[in-house]
Amino acid sequence: MYRVALLLPVLQLLLLQPASVAPALAAHELSFLVLSQPARFNAARAHHLKRSIVEQIRELNQEIAPNRPADSVFLTHELFPEQDGAWAITPILGHIRAAMLKSTHRTARWLIVCEEQSHVNVSLLAHHLANEDYREKLFLGYPLYDREATIIHHFAFFKNPTSFLYPYLRAGIALTVPLVDHLVQLLSDTGTPRPPLSDFFIDAAHEFALLVWQRGEGVPLQPRRYLCAKALPSCAIHGAASQDHGTSGTGRDLPDRHDDSTGCSDDPTEVDQIMFAVKTCSKYHKDRVPALKQTWTRYVQHLRYFSDVDDPTIPTIATSVPNSSAGHCSKTLEILQLIGDELRYNGSLQAIRWVMLVDDDTILSTSALARFLSCYDPGRDLYLGERYGYRLLGADGGGYNYVTGGGGIVLSVAILDALQRTCECPSASSPDDMILAACLQRLGIRPIHSPLFHQARPSDYAPELLDRRGTVSFHKHWQIDPQQVYNRWFRQQDEHYFAHQSCPPDGGTICKHSTELVRTADLLRPAALGSITAGSANGSVREHARIGPSNEDEHRRPTSQNDDRHQQQQQQPASSGQPKQPGRSWLGMTASTTPERDVAVTGAAVTGAAVTGAASSPPTVPSAEQHITRKHLCASNELQSNGDLLVGRQNLQESANIIKHTDL
Repeated sequence: MYRVALLLPVLQLLLLQPASVAPALAAHELSFLVLSQPARFNAARAHHLKRSIVEQIRELNQEIAPNRPADSVFLTHELFPEQDGAWAITPILGHIRAAMLKSTHRTARWLIVCEEQSHVNVSLLAHHLANEDYREKLFLGYPLYDREATIIHHFAFFKNPTSFLYPYLRAGIALTVPLVDHLVQLLSDTGTPRPPLSDFFIDAAHEFALLVWQRGEGVPLQPRRYLCAKALPSCAIHGAASQDHGTSGTGRDLPDRHDDSTGCSDDPTEVDQIMFAVKTCSKYHKDRVPALKQTWTRYVQHLRYFSDVDDPTIPTIATSVPNSSAGHCSKTLEILQLIGDELRYNGSLQAIRWVMLVDDDTILSTSALARFLSCYDPGRDLYLGERYGYRLLGADGGGYNYVTGGGGIVLSVAILDALQRTCECPSASSPDDMILAACLQRLGIRPIHSPLFHQARPSDYAPELLDRRGTVSFHKHWQIDPQQVYNRWFRQQDEHYFAHQSCPPDGGTICKHSTELVRTADLLRPAALGSITAGSANGSVREHARIGPSNEDEHRRPTSQNDDRHQQQQQQPASSGQPKQPGRSWLGMTASTTPERDVAVTGAAVTGAAVTGAASSPPTVPSAEQHITRKHLCASNELQSNGDLLVGRQNLQESANIIKHTDL
């Protein structure tokens, strides 16, 4: 009896031990949600990723029949074609759980969320997750945090922004089924207070992490080393570079970008096929416009400045809409109408395929934009940029997505006619980017999102989210020097693109661009439109120097809300010592972009016939020595990743306080 009494605790321990250790995990016990988009290029990448995951699952589990439907991998653009909030995860969480329950196996223990650019190793992922307890509420991912309180996160955790961890979605997040069920119940339970959710969705990863955390009462993000920002041998999921159009996001190379399977166009976009429209006003002519002329506009042939006044020294095109401090709906629609009229009647602009609408404090790379657009067909009705969402959780279903204006709004020329006929502003000061999206949605056109466009400054983003080679734009001059940002992110690639742009087949270094010289006021008169159509084809030919040999393949491979609260402290960039810029067509008027050489528009009337002006000097491509190269001037933008350091640190979310932008 005594020996039996001694053995009882041992027997109880042996019997209870299997219940305290999670059993091994099979590949088919993982469900995958891939955040995807219906555009041809994006859908192609998502389908490559889905096929890769399905093939890996079948290789690991021989019991799955080859003809069994792949119902454990969901693409949001297929499963939710009419749900504008699918990218934000929260609005579709209940639907995803229902789809998991309807799957063939119905044994899912984890929901894995990733992006179309992600690389997934299913075997390694199942191996690592087998060491986690799937019966607990777990939220696993690669950790990001804010270096400073930022407007893109509604200034949350203002006192200690580094305390809150949110996931890098491209590195994947893993949610246990008990956590998914808890969140679904939380969102659907009308008897308990719902977590505070904003009407605006900006960063899905940050906002979803806030939902899971529930002000410290829920589940914080737990970092895991096998979910990675960059490729490492031990990574089960890692993020591919966002400009990497040569890979499928599956760990396997896609064919060359001209292959139809990539979704890329066979005819790469060139910078001179893009019309750039800059929204400005007299208030910023002396500080913001010089910053533009010293940076990205130097490499633009088709550029228009639209302002509330006519300033021939820039030169600007005066709209009929007075400037307002908030919202520019009427001004933006008039700008698009003026551009549409010019493209329709000016025969020399028939090569224009895209229109990019930007603010006067947008900082961008023209060459990166051209590479990005090379993967999209300008013959389709397309609307691209950084996507935000409004009222995506609304019960009335009236929510929608929109491209935020500060990072730049790109429209295919094919859209302009229908947009002019159907779009109206509720008021002149309505938010232009949101009204534009609402009008396009009525036409059946929804935005295509790209993380290469940015509504805020580089310092507002975690460094893992910024792509050094592919980034298209940043926004705001607040507490930064815009020229330093341009030098740091964009100058080198723009110079390289400009210097090696293709030239005539005779091997010469002189490239020709035809320009037409027509006075703005006469161009916009209905009576003059017919004569412009006939006369513009005979416009003068300007010669532009190109330095260096042609290297087309290297550069053809694709690799707002306005907020003036922070403009008081903006810095004025230096205006001296800058190289001369190439001439460009401005509604038909060729003008040098250095103020002392601008062609002045006099009051004398000029008919619709083309007139010839003095040719400007060939542009000089600046050398690296001519630009700011001192490291300390750009040190604030040299953000380092602290993801690895965060893996072992204690979570500090419990001590942090959320402060909304409206509370400041």
